[in-house]
Amino acid sequence: MTSKIAIIGDTDTVIGFRLAGILKASVPPDSAAARKALTEYSQDPDVSLVIITERLAEQIRGTIEEISTEPYPVIVEIPDKRGRLEDRENPLHKLIKRAIGVELEGF
Repeated sequence: MTSKIAIIGDTDTVIGFRLAGILKASVPPDSAAARKALTEYSQDPDVSLVIITERLAEQIRGTIEEISTEPYPVIVEIPDKRGRLEDRENPLHKLIKRAIGVELEGF
């Protein structure tokens, strides 16, 4: 595994990550295309981290949960240009809880 990063999101978010050097990028027009991109990245042995915007992640939650049962790739949800979604568990807290098996108080 070469530990590459992939990004799935809206145009502005993806452009920002492309400028930072992320080459595997997708701007899906709908949830079906987002699901397909995530599935392709998850099957690529070189990809160890997939970053996806929260709004897209909400549309394909089932696929994310299926893929998240495997150790790789790690899927991290980030806010898009419109900001963080309300009424959500912090994805970083969720990732830490999954990794160590306990929830950290005050974090």
